Amino acid sequence: MSQSIPFRLILCIFLASVVGPVMASSQGSSRYEANGQTYAYTFKQTGDNHTFVFDQNPGGENQRLRAVSAVFRTVYGDDSIAQTHNKEFMKEGAHCYVFPATFHAYTACFLPNDYAPQHRGRFWGFVSRVPNLAWLITYNLLPVLLVTGAFFMFLRKERYG
Repeated sequence: MSQSIPFRLILCIFLASVVGPVMASSQGSSRYEANGQTYAYTFKQTGDNHTFVFDQNPGGENQRLRAVSAVFRTVYGDDSIAQTHNKEFMKEGAHCYVFPATFHAYTACFLPNDYAPQHRGRFWGFVSRVPNLAWLITYNLLPVLLVTGAFFMFLRKERYG
């Protein structure tokens, strides 16, 4: 009986840390304020991405890039995301921007309104994130090195101890 309690505790902690944050930010709505105006937007999880739609277009490219940084903070809750992009590219007709952060690279893609003449001024798109090298080292390689070092340390104590 006492051996099953630690397993259950570990399982509960794992489920709370993995499933909880994923389900918490699957969809919602928020507001972005700039230049004395408030822009409402909604977002929802669509696979690995989060799609966003603003009720009103915030303006030119610079204003839209500032607005999408608010979407990043709302959806992912990461305060380390840079305010300026370091790369831009086209992806299937969408204009995409890459924003670096501490452990992830965030991508925002603005979808065109070419096929919806009634929505020419619409501002919508999707955001996504991909782990970077710092995440790989911190969350994968460092724990493996620590476990390997502990294993060899205990092995050494048994051999010489």
